[in-house]
Amino acid sequence: MEITDKAELRKIYKEIRKHIRDRERKEKAIEVRLLRIIGTAKKVFCYESLPSEVSTVGIIARASEFAKIYVPEVDGANMFLRSLVSGETDNIDCDVTIVPLIAFDETLFRIGFGGGYYDRFLATHTSRSIGIAFDEQQCDIFEHDAYDVPLDTIVTPTRILRIT
Repeated sequence: MEITDKAELRKIYKEIRKHIRDRERKEKAIEVRLLRIIGTAKKVFCYESLPSEVSTVGIIARASEFAKIYVPEVDGANMFLRSLVSGETDNIDCDVTIVPLIAFDETLFRIGFGGGYYDRFLATHTSRSIGIAFDEQQCDIFEHDAYDVPLDTIVTPTRILRIT
């Protein structure tokens, strides 16, 4: 039976993500692929990873060598960028937005935590959106809501997915 309900998929893939094998090696492979893609960016907006998400600690450290780094700050229904250096918040466009996800499909739509923060943000900003995920997080195509915004790219340990 094919599951298309995002709430159900969210539960299933959160559990899958918790039990990824060989996590450190896969995260390093994602980091290397991602940094190759964003190597010329001057401003990078990147989530600060939670324990079961693809770690962004190394990504943020390496990207800060060539770019200004911003992390998310939520205020009500809105998400702003907070500078890692100054701590000031802004609503600027970055060259790249690195997006967390719980699951994704082959059309580069993602399932997030369900708050819609990244979809609202991506709908109003011009930065290139890149999701980072383990291969195990890919699922069958699910129902997309009208407000869902597909990503430009998804980087996994083994692939770089783009809609062509």
